[in-house]
Amino acid sequence: MFTYLMKNLPANKYLAGISNVFIMLLPVSLISSFSLLASNGATLFEWNYISDELKTISVLIAQLFPVLLVVFFAQYLASLYKQPVIAVITSSVLLYFIICLQWELLHKGSIIPINFPFAIIIPIVVSFIYQYLKLWSVFKDSHLPNVVERSINLVFSVSIVSSICLFISYCLEYLILEVLHLQLTMPKLNPESLVDGVIYEFIRGILWSIGINGHIILASYKIELFRITSESLALIELGMGTMPILTSNFYDFYTGMGGSGNTLSLVICVLLFAKNKGYRTLAKAALLLSIFNINEPILYGLPIMFNPIMIIPFLLAPIAGLIIAYFATLWEIVPPIMGVISWMTPPIIGGYLGTNGAISGSILQILILLIGIAIYYPFFMRMDKLSMGRTALDSLTERFFSSEKIDTTKAIGSYIPHLSINMAAQKTIEHLHKTGDFILYYQPQYDIEKQKVISLEVLIRHRSYSGFISPPSFIESFSELGLLPELDFWVLEKAIVTASLYADDPEFKISVNISPETVLVPTFLSTLTQLVNSNALNFTQLELEITEELLIKDEKETKKTLNKLRSLGITIALDDFGSGYSSIAYLSRFDFDKVKIDRSLLLNIETERGKKLFRLAVELGQITGANIVVEGAESKSEVDFIQSLGISCIQGFFFYKPMPLEEIIKLGLVKSIDDRVT
Repeated sequence: MFTYLMKNLPANKYLAGISNVFIMLLPVSLISSFSLLASNGATLFEWNYISDELKTISVLIAQLFPVLLVVFFAQYLASLYKQPVIAVITSSVLLYFIICLQWELLHKGSIIPINFPFAIIIPIVVSFIYQYLKLWSVFKDSHLPNVVERSINLVFSVSIVSSICLFISYCLEYLILEVLHLQLTMPKLNPESLVDGVIYEFIRGILWSIGINGHIILASYKIELFRITSESLALIELGMGTMPILTSNFYDFYTGMGGSGNTLSLVICVLLFAKNKGYRTLAKAALLLSIFNINEPILYGLPIMFNPIMIIPFLLAPIAGLIIAYFATLWEIVPPIMGVISWMTPPIIGGYLGTNGAISGSILQILILLIGIAIYYPFFMRMDKLSMGRTALDSLTERFFSSEKIDTTKAIGSYIPHLSINMAAQKTIEHLHKTGDFILYYQPQYDIEKQKVISLEVLIRHRSYSGFISPPSFIESFSELGLLPELDFWVLEKAIVTASLYADDPEFKISVNISPETVLVPTFLSTLTQLVNSNALNFTQLELEITEELLIKDEKETKKTLNKLRSLGITIALDDFGSGYSSIAYLSRFDFDKVKIDRSLLLNIETERGKKLFRLAVELGQITGANIVVEGAESKSEVDFIQSLGISCIQGFFFYKPMPLEEIIKLGLVKSIDDRVT
């Protein structure tokens, strides 16, 4: 079961989204936590006014956190499913307040509901309803002004979705409270029982792991502990009675070092063993707060909340500390915790002060911390391994290329939550987005026999505002961030729209490279069909170039998609033939209209072995009946050798370099619109 979780949880887009949102909101948690720490520091100097102000700030920011969670998670889901962002956010926030009020989830003295499960469930339900009903396109074909159209759609969709969700909520409330009479009741726990103490710690951990403050839900148990502790201290002062093992501070000092879950052990584990720089940065930021037993940054930043892998050690570590400390006290290895000390007292110091100056109390805390590190270690190292080299650009608030009709849910690389986003790739794309525009270049494929250009391969470039053209090295950054489908769809749409201007020439043809991730998007075929049908370009004037990588990923689904594309009249070309390991095998299992031989095979034609290998590649391609194109010809000798093998179609710098459409027209390779009109 655990192996299954480790293997499959990284692909869950909801867990990825939740983790990304928690990462985005980490500064909010840090500000709240540091305000609380500063408040307690001000109290030590008896700066009561400043302390109260800082505490108020901390509370207000903490209350704002779940509302921001609703906003950003709704935005993530809207981006994921190509839904109207404003409508999904508006509906989610509105429903969060109304439903929390309906279920009486407002804490005493608060006007803002704090409920993490609802903050996550509500945006999911809202997004599902929008996806199912597709309400945002109700007035899409109207003749209303664009702003008016969007406003009407927003009001209409928010009203419909809110009504549906409120109806569901009221039905559930009636069913649960009125029909089934179910109430959330905690078991009655004996404050002096070790077994009940384990149950208390387990329930508290479970509640924290889903974003519910376990201290509030189990407040009655802690109040009873405090009462027993106070009474015992009073009797001891009178020379009567003994101190019970389980006291209020017992949990603070042995199961809450660094905060619930003994998360100081986790912070130390991260600092010592993390390979991911982002995790180490998080641990450094959280260390000071963890020393004072504040763990919200590590709960939200790693995160632990809603992370099934990290929840396991989060539950085990404090229970282990509880049992070890209980028997150490029972067997009189350490004295019982005496007095009532602030829960923010740092570990080791707390153990010393709590046991009335016994070094053994500090040593016990150190031992529990080490055991906690050992418990957290295998789980965190798995997290660390999953995070290396991966990215989650979905944490960004914007996507550069988007369309409501494109579903890239299978293409987005989501994984178990972590802090370290691939900053290099993200910064590269953000920099390109801010400093220029993405444009299309075209490289002609030349037929020597016909002495004419037979096709134009579409290539993406970036042009800065100063006019500098960047090579397509940035494509790797898009790949790292799971944005290749969005990039491909943008190129396809722009290329097809532009090519439609020249579609009246029956011999005109464009060729577009498509990444494996894009072909496997569920709506790829329907989106491409709609793009062609809505423009003047014919299916027969479009060629798609795919690589061997696609055939490796999902052979069955790929074959089905390629057959459908060919049935429409679209030409399918196998790109980079000869550069992979299994190209020959795929030639026998797939039907290709064109095979493009990779330049790497041209590099060695100076040798007899190189010439034989090149001839063999050509013969293999010809056996399938596909047309052969050789890529990368740059010299006269290469062209002569290619032509000697009976190949007439060549693409390379010897004939034409990639160039903008304007130059293509100037060279007469494509007639301008004015020329064709005259």
